Amino acid sequence: MVKKTVKFIIVLICMLSIFLFSSDNGDESTRKSDGIIINMCNIFMKNKINSENKTKFINRYVFFVRKTAHFTIFLLLGVSLISLVKEYMIINYKSLLFALFIAIIYACSDEVHQLFVIGRSARILDVFIDSFGSLFGITIYYLFYVWRNKNEQKKAIS
Repeated sequence: MVKKTVKFIIVLICMLSIFLFSSDNGDESTRKSDGIIINMCNIFMKNKINSENKTKFINRYVFFVRKTAHFTIFLLLGVSLISLVKEYMIINYKSLLFALFIAIIYACSDEVHQLFVIGRSARILDVFIDSFGSLFGITIYYLFYVWRNKNEQKKAIS
């Protein structure tokens, strides 16, 4: 019971994190994305970036940073969802699709939520990226699950 509760809390934390990031107004969201880009440039360029180059780097990498953030947080949601689903169902294609379905519904609701946040908008591309991130996380979890079960069977036989 504790294991199920912990996994449920992890799913909720992922969903809450997504909700909170989506609640940032347009300016705050931009400030966070730009800050990540500048920090990465400072790390890789050893603080040798001037203000003119900052704008150039921001414009060049903002799309990549934002979409990678979408993909990554939903990858984590996908992993946590399939881990929770595994506590209630046998891992098969139905359980995998169920976890993916929940993630896709949450991705859609996230974009609808952004319609009500100042300076934000809903984008179907983001739903696809979020869904692909979840699918990727679920797939990684499933492959690890299969690999681990095969190794446990080999140990049991020997």
